[in-house]
Amino acid sequence: MKRITCRDLGGACDEVIKGNSFDEVGNNCRTHVMEHIKKGDRAHQAAVAAMQKASPEEQKAMMAGFKKKYDEAPNM
Repeated sequence: MKRITCRDLGGACDEVIKGNSFDEVGNNCRTHVMEHIKKGDRAHQAAVAAMQKASPEEQKAMMAGFKKKYDEAPNM
């Protein structure tokens, strides 16, 4: 299992997201972000909007960066 922050995954806070795989961490992060958006958290809304506005090439580069951070995160 690895731990990585919401901010490390392009989010808006330092809450720790856990998972046994990159996909699991991604799903857990999406759940976290959606919970904050439902509460009206503008910082998380802005982070999602920035990702959505990125070109496909930029999104691919972001995902590669997130994967690199996940790979470099220590195992728990």
